[in-house]
Amino acid sequence: MTDLVNFDGLATAEVNPAVIEASQPWMSLNSSPSSLHPLGEATHSMHTSVRGKVAERIGCNPSEVIFTSGIAEADNLALKGFAKRTKAVEKSLVVLSTEPLSTLNCARDIVKHGWVMSTLPVDGEGVVDLGSARKLITSTTALVAAHMVNEETGVIQPISELVAMVREIAPGAKIHCNGRAGIGRIPFSFEDLGVDSLSFDVASIGGPSGIGVLILKSGQAIAPLIHGGNAGSLGTDSRFDSDGLANAQISGLGAACELPLLTQTNSLLIATSIVETELGKKCWTVSPENCAPGILNLCIESVLAESLVIECGINGLLISPSSGCTTSAGKPSHVLLAMGISDENALKSVRISLSSDVSPQEIERGVAAMTKSYADMSR
Repeated sequence: MTDLVNFDGLATAEVNPAVIEASQPWMSLNSSPSSLHPLGEATHSMHTSVRGKVAERIGCNPSEVIFTSGIAEADNLALKGFAKRTKAVEKSLVVLSTEPLSTLNCARDIVKHGWVMSTLPVDGEGVVDLGSARKLITSTTALVAAHMVNEETGVIQPISELVAMVREIAPGAKIHCNGRAGIGRIPFSFEDLGVDSLSFDVASIGGPSGIGVLILKSGQAIAPLIHGGNAGSLGTDSRFDSDGLANAQISGLGAACELPLLTQTNSLLIATSIVETELGKKCWTVSPENCAPGILNLCIESVLAESLVIECGINGLLISPSSGCTTSAGKPSHVLLAMGISDENALKSVRISLSSDVSPQEIERGVAAMTKSYADMSR
């Protein structure tokens, strides 16, 4: 795998050596932080240390950190947890139209339980339309979901502005933010964002898979998804069963939170290199300078994204269709459609994403492989 150039970091990322080192001591030990013996105390101490590292990176209180099995569980725990506890008569849910599928599918399930869902539109660059949001969010809105950075396009959402608007119109609404593509790419503070909950994982920035985080604002209460034998150990709301947590992944999570932020340098270098090739005649979905570091989306004429991804793999480059989970099923990305991009062009769009800094030589090899693949398919 070392000969492959990885431009698919959001889906396929090497685990950072520091993360592997932190995880290793816990790989051979299953232990509960609730046990009263020395190993239980050691496990509890490690969990406490990792919560502190998460808090320092995210700008929250360690007591607000909840470990989950991944981003989907974190999203579900927040949205369904808030929904189950709402006392609103009119159960209104508002989500961004370009939300990750883990959020959208969760919201659709909530609708089955008597909620009414509205979607916030985005402009041609994928940014939430705050003018339309002001019309859709009402005093009866009880739950709002909006992601920080789009995983397909790299566009950064004005979360703080949206939160201020929601607080003005619907002070009692709970606001959840998916921060998976923002962690490790842009600096932010949970406290400054003003949301009630934030989900993320670190698998795309050199951390382990199988571990996610939900930050739940102090004073907020959510209904549990899981009722285990140790219910209530993290609080009276039984937010999560702390027994049986993946200690190796948790320790690795802590190490990943100490890794440096990605810089915009490599994204712009890749963009510049592509512009200088035949691919430069094609169009960026979102202007590279407006994307979060390490995420680019390119609409390529003449060839389907899925076919180009396969050809690039043959030539030693890992990339992905704009949305692998929908494109591989022959469907265009809901994110690109929401931005006004046609079905045809959405199926021709590919995503470039980095999980760590790459060398200029790797960028040169990657762009060359992409250009060769396109040329071979265009003959």
